[in-house]
Amino acid sequence: MNGKNLQELIKNLQVFYKCPSCGSNYQHEDITFLGRVDEHCFMQLTCVECSLPILATVLLGSNLEKQAKLERQARYTPKVGRSDLVRGEKKRFDKKEPITSQEIIDLHIYLNNNSVDIQSLF
Repeated sequence: MNGKNLQELIKNLQVFYKCPSCGSNYQHEDITFLGRVDEHCFMQLTCVECSLPILATVLLGSNLEKQAKLERQARYTPKVGRSDLVRGEKKRFDKKEPITSQEIIDLHIYLNNNSVDIQSLF
């Protein structure tokens, strides 16, 4: 469980749970993360009004863990196969060879040596 998921869990506990003794709302400072075993997360909620300690066992959904794993992978995985081409453009460019590094260098040299208004080319 990463910090973002823990913060979300604490926020949900604050919103959905009240002290069973006096009905007070829990504040962020009243909720303590005790630990985790497999899909179970243990939290202590201590009421600021009546000091009643509550042990909450929260079952984490496997979807939450899968989502967190996918988010971590997405940060480090390049987006292969995505394109900003509109329909029909892909076929036109599929027949073309990839742009070479030499072509990029040639374009750079050309633009440096010629005062071309690039906006007018588009």
